Amino acid sequence: MRFSLAELAEFFRIAVEALGRYRLRTALSVLGVVLGVAAVIAMMSVSEGAARDALAQVDALGLDNIVAQSTGGLNAKGTMRRSLIAADADRALALVPSATLAAPVVSRYVRVGRGDRINPTQVLAAPASFQHILRVAAARGRLLSETDASARVCVIGAALAQQLFGVRDPIGETIRIAEDHYRVIGVLHEQGGDPQAGTTMAWHNVNRAVLAPLSSITGKTIAVGQNQPVEEIWVQVRDAERTVELGEVLRRMLLQTRTEDEFHIVVPRELLAQRYRTQRTFSVVVGSVAALALLVGGIGIMNIMLTSVVERTREIGVRRTAGAKRRDVTMQFLIETLLMTVGGGLAGIVIGAIVSMAISAYAGWSTYVSITAVLLGFVVSFLVGLVFGLYPAMKAAALQPVDAMRYE
Repeated sequence: MRFSLAELAEFFRIAVEALGRYRLRTALSVLGVVLGVAAVIAMMSVSEGAARDALAQVDALGLDNIVAQSTGGLNAKGTMRRSLIAADADRALALVPSATLAAPVVSRYVRVGRGDRINPTQVLAAPASFQHILRVAAARGRLLSETDASARVCVIGAALAQQLFGVRDPIGETIRIAEDHYRVIGVLHEQGGDPQAGTTMAWHNVNRAVLAPLSSITGKTIAVGQNQPVEEIWVQVRDAERTVELGEVLRRMLLQTRTEDEFHIVVPRELLAQRYRTQRTFSVVVGSVAALALLVGGIGIMNIMLTSVVERTREIGVRRTAGAKRRDVTMQFLIETLLMTVGGGLAGIVIGAIVSMAISAYAGWSTYVSITAVLLGFVVSFLVGLVFGLYPAMKAAALQPVDAMRYE
């Protein structure tokens, strides 16, 4: 069927006039489509935001990294137990296949600041190789080096630098860490995946942390204090696709000298896979609700169009007698249906975007309204109109002109 622009414009004018006769009824009929499309947009924005946040966090951890974490707890003497020791990093580097870097890490929350700006802050004490494992870079100054092993120097995160120094340059300034003073030699580039933004995949927020040499914090060099307790052992491997398998190798290595309840292995690639599985479940649940809303909306629109066919039977007869063909009547009612569903879809897209922004503002979740989500919302609303509007349109076109003219 081919129609000229003038014919389509006339169909559109008649459709607007017909729908405008019963504005409340039309609005209530479109409401189901609006809610369904809004749910689709909001769902996809939350899912996309969570995916981007997860990728940012895993990028901070590194897909080619494996982490052994001490479970802590109290030993028989009532003191804090840390089952991992600094020497485990060297053993991991030697025994884990394709391992390229390994670093022991001590994590402590101590009072950090300058002047009256002193707050509990995470201090990550580790050798210089830990920075390369995390792939951090210095926005100002430089990173820690091997020559800083015993020096009281530190590198601070971008958010911490802003908190302590504002617009001033921190390089060369001194900050207090616990009872000692450290000179700031570098400020890190801001990293994505802030764990305080509602997720806990990345447990170290380097934006608000201090990186310091291990020996300057613990008072023991790695060479002398091989048995000093640490919270974590980080290992970087060449073959990122085998991190799950190599994580099992690291686990077996550590089990040679300790029990399984004293530590656990974290594989960022596996965390990402688990996160995606959770997101898929969430998407299926919310998507089912959205699909049900669209189905109800589509049925409501079909019902109102069938009612409209009955109410306008005489009008259809007049048009057919005046020379309108079946295809003209079919197109007229189909355009009316599409006008409702596409209009409802556009409104749903706007409402869904507003809802996603509200979720981000009030719940603290990361959301992102993508072009794909907007196009999907538009296409779905168009298809709903096409599917649920075709039968009423064909029913209207099937009316015989003589019978329609005699209808009261």
